[in-house]
Amino acid sequence: MTPWLGLDRLFFLLIRAFMRLCTRIRALPGDPAELQLDPNKPVVYVLRDRSVADAAVADQAARRLGLSAPKASLTLGKQHLSRSYFHVYKRQVSVARQRRAITPARLQQLVAGLKQNPELDVQLVPVSVFWGRQPEKENSLWRIIFSDTWAPPGVIKKFLIILTQGRDLYVQFSSPVSLRQVMDQCRSDDQVVRKTSRILRVHFRRQQEAAIGPDLSHRRTLSNAIMEAPSVREAIAQTAAENNESEDKVLARARGYAMEIAADYSHTVIRALELFLNWLWNRLYDGIRLYNLDHLTQVARDHEVIYVPCHRSHIDYLLLSFVVYRNGLVPPHIAAGINLNLPVVGTILRRGGAFFMRRSFRDNPLYAAVFYEYLHSITTRGFSIEYFVEGGRSRSGRMLPPRTGMLAMTVRSFLRDARKPIAFVPVYIGYEKVIEAGTYMGELGGGKKKKESVFRLVKSLKVLRSHFGQVHVNFGEPIKLVDHLDDHREGWRNEELGVHETPDWFKRTVDDLGRDVVTGINAAAVANPVNLISLALLATPKHTMDLQQLRQQLQLYINLLGEAPYSDTARLAETDPEAIIEYGLEHEFLLRVTHPLGDVVTTDPKTALQMAYVRNNSLHLFILPGLICSLFLNARSIGLDTLQSMITLLYPFFRNEYFLHWREDEDLPAAVERIATVLEAHGLVTRENHCLHGAAIHTHASDMLAHLGQTVMPSLERFYLTIRLLVQYGDGKLTSDQLGDLAHHTAQRLSLLYEFNSPEFFDKVVLRNFIRQLLDTGLVWLDDDQQLHFGDNLRALDDEARRILSADISQAIQRVTRVPQLEEALAKTAEREKEKAKRQDGDPAKGTEAGK
Repeated sequence: MTPWLGLDRLFFLLIRAFMRLCTRIRALPGDPAELQLDPNKPVVYVLRDRSVADAAVADQAARRLGLSAPKASLTLGKQHLSRSYFHVYKRQVSVARQRRAITPARLQQLVAGLKQNPELDVQLVPVSVFWGRQPEKENSLWRIIFSDTWAPPGVIKKFLIILTQGRDLYVQFSSPVSLRQVMDQCRSDDQVVRKTSRILRVHFRRQQEAAIGPDLSHRRTLSNAIMEAPSVREAIAQTAAENNESEDKVLARARGYAMEIAADYSHTVIRALELFLNWLWNRLYDGIRLYNLDHLTQVARDHEVIYVPCHRSHIDYLLLSFVVYRNGLVPPHIAAGINLNLPVVGTILRRGGAFFMRRSFRDNPLYAAVFYEYLHSITTRGFSIEYFVEGGRSRSGRMLPPRTGMLAMTVRSFLRDARKPIAFVPVYIGYEKVIEAGTYMGELGGGKKKKESVFRLVKSLKVLRSHFGQVHVNFGEPIKLVDHLDDHREGWRNEELGVHETPDWFKRTVDDLGRDVVTGINAAAVANPVNLISLALLATPKHTMDLQQLRQQLQLYINLLGEAPYSDTARLAETDPEAIIEYGLEHEFLLRVTHPLGDVVTTDPKTALQMAYVRNNSLHLFILPGLICSLFLNARSIGLDTLQSMITLLYPFFRNEYFLHWREDEDLPAAVERIATVLEAHGLVTRENHCLHGAAIHTHASDMLAHLGQTVMPSLERFYLTIRLLVQYGDGKLTSDQLGDLAHHTAQRLSLLYEFNSPEFFDKVVLRNFIRQLLDTGLVWLDDDQQLHFGDNLRALDDEARRILSADISQAIQRVTRVPQLEEALAKTAEREKEKAKRQDGDPAKGTEAGK
C-alpha cells in the first residue's frame, strides 16, 4: 500500500506541475475571509466530478488563498482519510456519457467519524471548477470539441479542454456546509449521506447554471420556435386579416422582427470583449470598486437574476457585464435600444448578449407579440437579463421615474410559466466623471439629442485621451418577485392572465415594483469623493470655499452617513476629509488658490457643470438632513413636534423627486430623530424642553447648518416657483402641460437672471413630475376640460414654502413669475420659433441640416 501511495503522490505532483504550465487560475472569492470558515473545525472539499485535473487546480487554488490543501490527509477520531476531498459524480461510460451520482466513500467515513465523536464537526466546502465557462450552444463545433459544458468530458476531450481553455479557468469556493447540522436533522447514517449528497448536487447544478448559463439555442432555431407560439400565430392571423395580406407574407415579417430582436451569444466574442474592456477600463479609469457583491452571488444560486441598474452612460451595459463575468457569473442578455444596432457595432453587441428593441411598439401588435414571446423564451430558459427601468440615460444625474414596460412583460412571463424564481437585483453605478457629461448639459440647456451613428462613435474615440477617475458599482438588496406578488395579490398563483388582459391589480403591482426597483437603486448609492466635494462646493454662490471650511463640511457629511446611514446598502467610499480634498486636487476637480489668510479652493465653470451631474447621483443621501437644516435658516428655534409635522408635509414631494425609501408613518419620524441627534452631537443644534435651537449666528456651526440646508434649496425653489405660477394664474386657467411649459421657461429665465445652479434646475422631466405629485396628493385636481383646480391647502403650501426660502430668493421668484411679463416673453418666443420654421421651409439646405 505504501509504495502505491508514494507513486500516487508522485503522479499527482507531476499532474500539478503540468497544470501550472497550462493553466491560469482565477480563484473566487479573492478574500478567503468571505467564506467565514471556522479555523477550529476541519475542512473537507467537495468536487463535482471525479477528475485529477480538477483536484489539482483546486489544490493549487486553495494553497494560493492560504486554505488547507485538499490533498492533505485528515484524521477524525478513528477514521483516517488519505485526502481531504471527495466528489459526488462519476462519468458514466455509455453512448449518452452522462454523469452518475455516487455515494462517496469518504463522506461515509466522515459521518462515521462524527457519530463516534459528537463534539466534532466538519465543514464541507463545495469547489466548482469552470474551464472556459462557455454556454452550451446547439450546432456548435467548438462546443463538441473543446468546451466544458453540461456533458462530462472524456479523457481526450478533457486534455483538449486543458490545452485550449486553461487560460480561462475559474475556481469557485462556496460557503461551507456543516455536516454536524445535517446529522442533527437525520435519523440514520444513510439518510445523512443521501441528504448531504443531494444538497451538494443541487448546489453544483445551480452554480453551473449561474456561471455558464443554461443551454443556448441557435438564433435561427429560437426564431423558428417563436413563430410557433400561439400568441404569435394569433397576431399573424389578425394582422393578415386587418391589412388584407397573406399569412405567409406576415409570417416572413414576423420572422424578420425575431431576427432583428434576438441576441446571438458567442463565447469567442465574450472573451474578446473581456480582454478589450479590461484594457479600456485601465485606460479610462483608476479602477472599479465593488460593494455588496454577496447580494448577487447568494441570490444567483437559486434565482434567475434580472439586473436593473441605473442608466447614466452607454458604458453601463459594458461595465456591468464585465463585472459580472469577472466574478464568476454568466453575463446577462441585455435589452438595448434599436438605435445601437449600428453596422459592425450592433453585431458585436448582439454576440455579446444584447437583444434589440424598438423605442415604442404600442401601435405594432405583431412586433409586440414577437418581442414578448422572445423575452418569455429567454426568461423560461433561465437566462439572466439586464434592462434599464428608467428607459433612457439620465441627463441630470438623478434617478428617472420608472418605465414599467419591461417589468410588466417579465412579471407576465413569470405568471405564465414560473419554472424558476426571479429576483430583481438593483445596481447602482456611480461615476466620478461621466463621458457624456458635456452632451447632457447641452441637452438640458435646450439642445437636441444627437442620433447615434458610426461616425459619432469614431469621433468619440478622442475620450481615450481623457481620464475619468474611479467607478463605483454597488449591488442592492434583491427584490424577489414571489415575495412581491405575495405582498400585493393574495392568490396570484391561481390567476390566469390573458395575453391582452391587464387587470387593475396587475398594473398596481407592476407600478409598485417599478418604484421599489428605483428606490432600491438609490438605497445602494455610494458616496464617492467627487460626490462629496461637489455637494459642498456647489452649495456656495461662487463655487469657492475656504479650505478649512471644506474640510469641516466633508467631515459633517461623513459623520451623517456613518452615524445616521441612509440605508443598510448605501456605502461611503472614503472616510478621511484630507484624502478627499487631495483626491479632488489631484484629479483637477478642485483648484487651490493660496492666500495669506488661508488657502481657498474653487473650480472652473465647465467643471462645475460636470460636478453638478455627479453630485446629483448621490444627492438623495443628504436630502432629509438638508431639509431639516433648511428649516433653521429663517427660524432659529423649532419644536420637535413642529419639525416632524413640517417634514411630513414636505416629504412626499421630495420622496417623489428623489425616490427616497422612508415610509411617512413608519420610518420617517425615526429617521428625523436620528439625524437630529447627529446634528446635536456635532454642535449644529441644541435640544432644550422638546425644542431644537440652531447654532448661534456667525459661528462655524451656524455656517455648516446653513450650508447643509442649501442642499434642498434648488428643489424648494422649483416647488415654490411652480406653485406660485399656478396660484398667480388662478383656479381653472391652466392645463398640466401648460403649467409644465411655463415652469420650464420661468425656471430657465430665473437661472439666467440670478445664476441659479445649472441646466438641471429647469429640467422639464423634474418639473412635470412635481406637477404629477401635486395631482397624486390631491392638492390639485383636473376638471373635464383638463384644467387645473386648487384650494386653500395649496395656498397654505405656497405660504409655507415662501417662509422657508430666504427673502432674496422669494422676491426673485415673485418678480420673475409676474404673469404679464411671462405671457409677453412667451409670445415673443413663439413668434421667433414660427419665423425660424418659415426660414427653414424656404431653404432646403437648412431644412436638411435641421433634420439631422
